[in-house]
Amino acid sequence: MSHLMVNFSTLLIILAFATFISLPFKRPLRWGVVTGLLILSVSIPVAGSNPWLWINGAVGELSILTVVVLTLFILRKLAGMHLVECRTRVHLYFLVLLMGFLLYPATLGLSQFDPYALGYGVQLSLLVLSLAILYWVFQQRQVAVLLLIVVAAGEIGLLTSLNSWDYLIDPLLWLFTPALLIVMYFNGLGQAKKSA
Repeated sequence: MSHLMVNFSTLLIILAFATFISLPFKRPLRWGVVTGLLILSVSIPVAGSNPWLWINGAVGELSILTVVVLTLFILRKLAGMHLVECRTRVHLYFLVLLMGFLLYPATLGLSQFDPYALGYGVQLSLLVLSLAILYWVFQQRQVAVLLLIVVAAGEIGLLTSLNSWDYLIDPLLWLFTPALLIVMYFNGLGQAKKSA
């Protein structure tokens, strides 16, 4: 199961990259561009190895939240399916940004407290579950559902990791989150000018 998740993570990264490259094309042509790039990624060796193996080795398993974010991006740009509201994505990205600032500096030894150790017990899962309930109460139901998916995946043991943090966040998502928020901000400004 975990080996399947690593391969799925690699496929999602390649698909998201191919989708991003295909954005200048009209939607029907994007499918052809993405399919062509997928075929190239399998058939053309890079430095004597398959690009899939390079990505697999560099990134490894993605967090469940990253898998969801990449899947939503691909569906939105390729199929025009807006499954998650813009407001939900903003809340989610700010949450990821905050969690990353709590986790990664401490993991590098910049503080005495190690929040990563909390992920081996039930404390972090209970905290995420409580957060999901709060989001549900305050009418942010999509964020609540996404957090519940993360907790459920952790309980099933979908990834090789036994730490709940690895289901919730990974460095790739945390590093890209500021860029995603900036893009959403400028897209919002552009739409506001058009409607004015």
